[in-house]
Amino acid sequence: MKKILLVMFILFQVASFAQDEQKINIMELNYPEELSVITRSDWGWLPLENSKEEAKITKITIHHGGVEVSADKDPIESIRNLQKWSRVEKKWIDIPYHFMIDLEGKIYEARPINLPGDTNTEYDPTGHALIEVMGNYEIQEFSENQMKSLVALSVFLAKEFNVPVSDIKTHKDYSATTVCPGKNIYKYFEDGTFIKMIEAKVED
Repeated sequence: MKKILLVMFILFQVASFAQDEQKINIMELNYPEELSVITRSDWGWLPLENSKEEAKITKITIHHGGVEVSADKDPIESIRNLQKWSRVEKKWIDIPYHFMIDLEGKIYEARPINLPGDTNTEYDPTGHALIEVMGNYEIQEFSENQMKSLVALSVFLAKEFNVPVSDIKTHKDYSATTVCPGKNIYKYFEDGTFIKMIEAKVED
């Protein structure tokens, strides 16, 4: 009986050690009060089961979802569905983006910022802070509230990780196979509007 208990104790210790070894490091950010962010715990994010090599943020890259979103669609339900699809269908560790912005301009945390994102195209997003604007901006209009949130979040990340304004770009700037983030967002990069707004706030 004593031998059985001893074996069980050893097995328990080994299992506990293995579990500790598998703990995944998640970098948490401290947001300023004026940047209202809905955290992962707030929307019901499921803890990671797998991880990947961490990477330092050196760039900020803007995406859109590519799927049209209606105003009556619950953004949290959409985010939870994306998490499930990303893990089950794509076999990614999580949602491919680090942040998501809904139609009202609300900002949501997604994949932990220290874990590189994923993409269906040919560029390597390692080191990129990925921000997705929910919706399809080839056909949907980009609102003033969304613009304000995108600028504010980009400024925060640029300051937090010392990302130069010249390295705040879009998915389309790194890939020849996509129109992401859509013409109705990209036009603000083409005419310099977005970068001027970023520069004005980074210098504050």
